[in-house]
Amino acid sequence: MLQVNYKVNRRRSLGTIRYPFKHLLDHFGERTKAIRITTDRLERYVHARQLDGAATATINLELGLLGRAFNLAIRAKRLGRHRLPFLPKLEADPTRVRQGFFTREEVEALCTHLPAHLADLVRFLFFSAWRVGEVRTLQWRDYDRTEGTLRLRAEHSKNKHARVLPVEGEIAAVMERRLKARRLDCPYIFHRKGRPVGDFRKLWRGACEKVGLNGRIVHDLRRSGVRHLIGAGVDPHTVMAFSGHRTPSMLRRYHIINVDDLRIAAKRASDYSGAAGSVILLRVRDGEPT
Repeated sequence: MLQVNYKVNRRRSLGTIRYPFKHLLDHFGERTKAIRITTDRLERYVHARQLDGAATATINLELGLLGRAFNLAIRAKRLGRHRLPFLPKLEADPTRVRQGFFTREEVEALCTHLPAHLADLVRFLFFSAWRVGEVRTLQWRDYDRTEGTLRLRAEHSKNKHARVLPVEGEIAAVMERRLKARRLDCPYIFHRKGRPVGDFRKLWRGACEKVGLNGRIVHDLRRSGVRHLIGAGVDPHTVMAFSGHRTPSMLRRYHIINVDDLRIAAKRASDYSGAAGSVILLRVRDGEPT
């Protein structure tokens, strides 16, 4: 029922739910009746997954899928609502939250150890703050040279909302290089010898090791791009239009304040003399306390 629901709603995450759902099937068994999945069994499942080393976010995703499956069965009147077990939601482990960030200088250093097509992709990811999956889909028909804009079609956006990106500055420089590398037999802006850019984790890890940035992931470029825009003084509303975030809370997750931010704030406070005010002299009569 869950898989059919994903297909009906054309959810692009259909291919990604099979792996987390496999953990549920392996633990409870494929032929286990839904009414046998009780709250205490779910807690034992959570404990077993924690012993396996699964991240809190991963466990919450698996429980969320199970909860959706239960609700679909209840909506279809295949189960009574009283059969829905309590689904625990684990608090995020602060030690597991991704906090990888790139500075502009680090991005440029990284690009010197990547092939030209990947270096352009990495720069674009940083200055646009877009997702790598979205950028892979960009085609030349999405680029309006007259208007100077790139358009991400809704069907290629994770949140199903179209987006417009102005082609200015560093992004314009990337697009000029991609125009020179354009091939008539390939519709994609970012390609490798006429084929769309695929998995480049091996090249990515090698480049990160060479510049001393081991453990960084490609998605860190999105976080870094958001932070770079905010650091440049762009207001949060405009940053959301750039990156495609739909809620300010998601944006705040990426703009993690570090010591340098606090140091700048402290310096500004020290340099600030306060609002201008007027002093009013009060007359004091003879003999009154001052």
